[in-house]
Order: sequence, then C-alpha cells, then structure tokens
Amino acid sequence: MCKPIAKFLNINNYPFSHINFYGKGAFILKIFSFKLKSILLVAFIILTVCGCVLFAASKITDTVSAQTRLLPVYRVDTQDNRVAVTFNCADGGDDIDKILSILEAYNIKSTFFILGTWADKNEEYVLKISEAGHELGNHSYSHKDMPSLSSEQIILDIQKCNETVKRITGKTPSLFRAPSGSYDNKTISAAQELNMFSIQWDTDSLDWKNISAEEIYKRVTSKIQKGSVIQFHTGTAHTAEALPAVLDFLKENGLVSVPVGKLIFSENYIIDSNGVQKQEFSTD
Repeated sequence: MCKPIAKFLNINNYPFSHINFYGKGAFILKIFSFKLKSILLVAFIILTVCGCVLFAASKITDTVSAQTRLLPVYRVDTQDNRVAVTFNCADGGDDIDKILSILEAYNIKSTFFILGTWADKNEEYVLKISEAGHELGNHSYSHKDMPSLSSEQIILDIQKCNETVKRITGKTPSLFRAPSGSYDNKTISAAQELNMFSIQWDTDSLDWKNISAEEIYKRVTSKIQKGSVIQFHTGTAHTAEALPAVLDFLKENGLVSVPVGKLIFSENYIIDSNGVQKQEFSTD
C-alpha cells in the first residue's frame, strides 16, 4: 500500500493481518470513509462558527453605526395633544399675508423657517411674520445641499442666515431645517455647534408640487398624530387655500398647534432611530 495513504489511515494500529486481500481493501475503505467524514464534520463546525462570528460582528457594526448616526427631530413623543404647523419660506411671498391672516383667525402661532437669500429680498415679509408673534427658524442662507459642503461651510451658511434674520427682526433663530431635508452627521453637528436644534418633519404636505388643496388636506390629515411636525411652504399655489380645512381638522380632533420651540424638549432627551424625540428621565 502507498505509504502516505497508510500513514493517513494509520492502519498499523489496526490488527487485520488475518483478513484476506479483499477484506483488507474493504476495511481500509471503511477507515478512509470514517476519517473523511470526521474531517468534513470538523470543517463544517469551523465554518459554522466562523459564520456566526462574522454575523455577530456585522450586527455589532450595524448597532454602532446606528448609534453614531445623528438625526434631526422628525416628531416628538408626547402625551399632550400638541403638533407644530411649520412653513418654509424660500420662494415667493404673495400668499404670506393670507396665511398670516388665517393663523391669526385660528389664534395659532407657527414656526417659519426662513431662507437667507429670500429674506434679503423680502424683508417686509420676514418682519410681518416676526411682528405677528410667530417663531423664526433658519432654513440656511443659500439653500445648498448641506452634505455636499464641508463642516466649516455649513456653519458659515447657517450663521449667515441667522445674521440676516437678526438684522431684520432683532431675533436669532435657534431652530434649523436643512434645505430639501438633506442632512448628514456634519449637518447635525454644525447646528449643534451653534446651539441650534435640527428640525425635520413627519408630515409633509408636498404643497410645493402645486397639488390641489384637497390633496394637501388628505395628505396632511392622514398622517398627523400627537407630536407631529407638519411641513408647508409659502409661495405655493394652494397652501393658503388648504390651510383652514387642516386647522379645522386639528381643532375637531383635539389637537393644538404650537411653535416647534414649544413642542420639542430642550434638555434631557434622546432622538431614536426614527427621529422621534423622547424625554429621558434621570435615574438619580
């Protein structure tokens, strides 16, 4: 018999000198088959263990990644029947007087996120919004895609908008909404460095697509819940038309609209993986 095979099978440990030639061959095959199965079993166990280790490592990586991803506030976890009706001011302004009149009629104060370049061209509207007692937020100065900018550029852009709003109204925004809702960790961190809260929304009217007032109403009322942040825009075709019906819906369902600053928690909070801001109570 070939010596390497004999060594592998270790046949010298098996006393089969009394077995005939054919018996020896069958016995050797059985030994070989047994050892091969053992090797395959060990290999299977090793591969299974390695697979489990890699799977666990990937889960740990996903968890760490999720924990380090920074998010704006999409909605607030509150037991109060409060929501926030918000407006982005970035284009036009012909409907602002009507919107302000409707909000006054319903005795509602809202948050208007002001674009810096728009404010420079529409100072009278920015002043009207402020003097009506509404909250002013920052919608960036240039409406650039924030993730495409460096951290320094994002900070400068936000600061420039703040300075513009303060020059016109004397008030400095403490809330920031990224243009087009586009953000990354740099964007959220930049706002945090300026002691500002990043605000998204969980209820989007899509009014900027110039859909009908009825479509705006259906979209908004189908999504609202306690703690919702509702996004509208000024300078659109049907926002002012849809607004009274939306506000009637809130009233009929016992929901009260407040400025974002009065909806969110300013301290002792967490923001979960869905962007829901929750009060974090001390265990002391």
